[in-house]
Amino acid sequence: MSDSPPWIGGVMVGTLLLAALVLITYTLLPLPGQERLGEGNYLLAAALFAANIAFPRLLRRGRRARRRRTERRR
Repeated sequence: MSDSPPWIGGVMVGTLLLAALVLITYTLLPLPGQERLGEGNYLLAAALFAANIAFPRLLRRGRRARRRRTERRR
């Protein structure tokens, strides 16, 4: 069983779907605002994919650091 908060799964799925949505809509049927961004849409999708990977790792690292501090106090 994981000690992750329950909302982390929703954030991960949300960022993954949002990145896919940006790529799909830009390549198949660009929305009006997306045409102004141009190639920046790929950077936006890459940033969302990176957030999808980095966010849970940062949370895990923070929990480990807090756990070490509480163990040192004992």
